[in-house]
Amino acid sequence: MFVVKGKINGKEYTLSYKYHKLSGDKTAIKKAITENKKDHGSLGVIPGQANSDYLNHECAALELIENYVFDEVTHCKYDWYDNDDDENIFY
Repeated sequence: MFVVKGKINGKEYTLSYKYHKLSGDKTAIKKAITENKKDHGSLGVIPGQANSDYLNHECAALELIENYVFDEVTHCKYDWYDNDDDENIFY
């Protein structure tokens, strides 16, 4: 699960990803779906994790959203750690 806030054309939007589903602002969701259809090569933590349908893989979805959906990422938080400390990544 992750939440990313960022700017598209100077306006801030939010996207959340949980259980392979996006939620958030319609403008950002629409751009994510459009970018998901493009060939961005291999995305994700593991090389070759996803070469298409990036939104079906959490790490690839995060990379797609941070690099191709938002012009600027202003905040990012994910729950990929086993503890409740503030070890999650924040921008």
